[in-house]
Amino acid sequence: MKNLIKKILACGLVATAASAPAMAADNYPSRPIRIIVPYAPGGATDVVSRLLAQRMSTASGYTFIVENKPGAGGGIASGYVARAKPDGYTLLMGTSNTHGLNPFIYHDLSYDPQKSFVPVAAVVDNVVVLLANQSFPANTLKEAVEVIKAHPGKYNYASPGVGTVHAFAMALLSKKLGLKIQHVPYKGAGPAMMDLAAGTVPLMMGGLAPALPFIKSGKVKLLGIANDEKYDSIKGVEYFSDLTTGASVSSWLGLFAPAGTSSGTVKKLNTLVNTVLASPEFIKELDKQGTKPLPMTPEAFGKLVADGLVFWKKTVEETGMKQ
Repeated sequence: MKNLIKKILACGLVATAASAPAMAADNYPSRPIRIIVPYAPGGATDVVSRLLAQRMSTASGYTFIVENKPGAGGGIASGYVARAKPDGYTLLMGTSNTHGLNPFIYHDLSYDPQKSFVPVAAVVDNVVVLLANQSFPANTLKEAVEVIKAHPGKYNYASPGVGTVHAFAMALLSKKLGLKIQHVPYKGAGPAMMDLAAGTVPLMMGGLAPALPFIKSGKVKLLGIANDEKYDSIKGVEYFSDLTTGASVSSWLGLFAPAGTSSGTVKKLNTLVNTVLASPEFIKELDKQGTKPLPMTPEAFGKLVADGLVFWKKTVEETGMKQ
């Protein structure tokens, strides 16, 4: 498979001379490609990025390196890639935060989510879940809502941070159902998960992957799923959409290149990513992380970003949550 993919990448998708920048697409890549991750090591974005980089390197024979540049809700990494040379050697693992929420909650962004980048390839859809400490008096999403409603202001929930998709998902549900619950933002999913397992906080909105060891040990319960997409691998768990409309969210990861990157380079990378995403072994790896592949063309990914910006602008206005 490696030789076949290398042949496709080398011969099949050459940009026209009129649209190509200084670098020629037909000899790309000729050196390692960096994937810049906007968050600290250990989180879902970092884990998926490293899995993808490894698979892309193995499949193509080229070298993909993951580099973390956390800070400012993903703004530091996004600005860094936006200013990089558009030669295909510096990519951003963007998220629903960097290219959805951030423009509406940060007023000093050093990049424009659409003008500063070229969409390369959507990678995965991330599951966003409501979790509870083992002592919380509910075992389903419906029961949790009933408990919270019966005790207005008594309970709080943790999230990986202010302005995250996770925090907004709970804010949306609270708005729709009239829940009075306090948000406790943490600096990352790791510390929040540890406090949830210890019982310091009773509830948490987060990703599934960091919670799996605690769910297996019985210290944490999975109560609900906030995504609009259905996860067939997660059985017997209620969705926010089961209780109300307009409270579902989308949380994706995808690769972006600096604006001005040639169409030939983008197509080569998109072909490689989608080939990796079709691998049964990789799909199994993603499933373990609470994610599922999201293969699509660069054009379709661009539309996903554009539609998301409309959704998140409305959500920020509805919930009133800002930095």
